[in-house]
Amino acid sequence: MRKWLVLAVQLPFVALMWAGCNGDDTSGDAGDAAQDVKTDKKLAPETGPVDSGIQCPTPLSSIDTSQITWVPPITPNPTACSDAQIAAYFDGCLGPNQSTSACQAFTTSAANATCLGCLITNQSASKYGALIAVGGVDYANTSGCIAILTGDSSNTGCGAKAESVLQCESLACGDQCPVKDNASFQQYTQCTGAADKSVCQTYVSAQCDLSDAGNVYATCLNHSDFASFYAAIAPVFCGGYPADAGTDGGTDASTDAADDGATDAATDAPDGD
Repeated sequence: MRKWLVLAVQLPFVALMWAGCNGDDTSGDAGDAAQDVKTDKKLAPETGPVDSGIQCPTPLSSIDTSQITWVPPITPNPTACSDAQIAAYFDGCLGPNQSTSACQAFTTSAANATCLGCLITNQSASKYGALIAVGGVDYANTSGCIAILTGDSSNTGCGAKAESVLQCESLACGDQCPVKDNASFQQYTQCTGAADKSVCQTYVSAQCDLSDAGNVYATCLNHSDFASFYAAIAPVFCGGYPADAGTDGGTDASTDAADDGATDAATDAPDGD
């Protein structure tokens, strides 16, 4: 079961993992130096030191930049998921009505295996799907979306530059701000926001300005909440053929199209840091 927090329009955003919905899914956040948003049910953050001896939410002052390596997106598969499956995964595992039972029903169904493998991939994967599981949270793969829609999956493209920010944030904040609950997640987001202004500033500054990039900006970046990002990005990677042409794996989650299922999450959309 998951909760999520939108942090920025032009950087990756995340879904906080709670109980083990996807057995191998773990994940992370994305902070924006210019604009942060918060949950409407924010818990008091933890303030004590962590195991590394560095007090969260202070990012590392230096990182091993050799670990920042571009991982391109998977080859888009227009028939990996039906509309119903994209909506069912959101409703069961990410949305405001998510539940452990619904999420496990979807993720353990063999009928959903191809779709699930397209929707979410671990950080260790050689290519990334629509969501990237990093540490304790799930990043939406905005960088992969950019690469797909610009047609540039090279390590010097706009997608690669966006992903460098995510990886830098993970290196700067992952160990000293491990995500275990909503309170620690809030600290992780504070850490990544600070990292964007310090150790990761070079990568933040190197990102492409895609505000005039038409469909790329509209699809990959120009959204105000997690639900809208998911609804736009998931079909880029995984298609979404008509619901009556496929199966939702027998789950009791919504059979609405991804856009309809996604909008239900707006009531929990965060609005400040």
